[in-house]
Amino acid sequence: MKIAVTFFLSALLHMQGYTQPDSSRVEKYDAVVSFGSMCCGPVSDDFLKNFTQQFNKKNKITIQAWQITGCGREGEFKVLFSLAKLKIATKRKFLTGLRKLVSNQNDKNKKLKASSGPVSIDYNFPKTELPNCRGDIVKWK
Repeated sequence: MKIAVTFFLSALLHMQGYTQPDSSRVEKYDAVVSFGSMCCGPVSDDFLKNFTQQFNKKNKITIQAWQITGCGREGEFKVLFSLAKLKIATKRKFLTGLRKLVSNQNDKNKKLKASSGPVSIDYNFPKTELPNCRGDIVKWK
């Protein structure tokens, strides 16, 4: 019985060491993608979801991300990424891909619709700078 309890506690502690942080414990987000609006609401975040899902699958990882809404009058929102558990090379690869993706998406949006809101990235974004958003931080899906 003691062996079973010891094994269970050991396994539980081991698993906790590998869990990603929840948004309440993150003080700084490694990357924040902001979806702005010029008149008609922000563009869809589908391109970002696809990129993140493909990156996760290819690298056999799970990137932790949250969303906060209410960052403006027209539905502006932010997607918050914590990359703390990633290896440095994987983190760098993700951020490089993200930078290219956002640039390409902005170019594409301008060609399709001149009034499309901008998509921008901030790095090492302090959680304290989120109060201008009225929504709650929720798991991004």
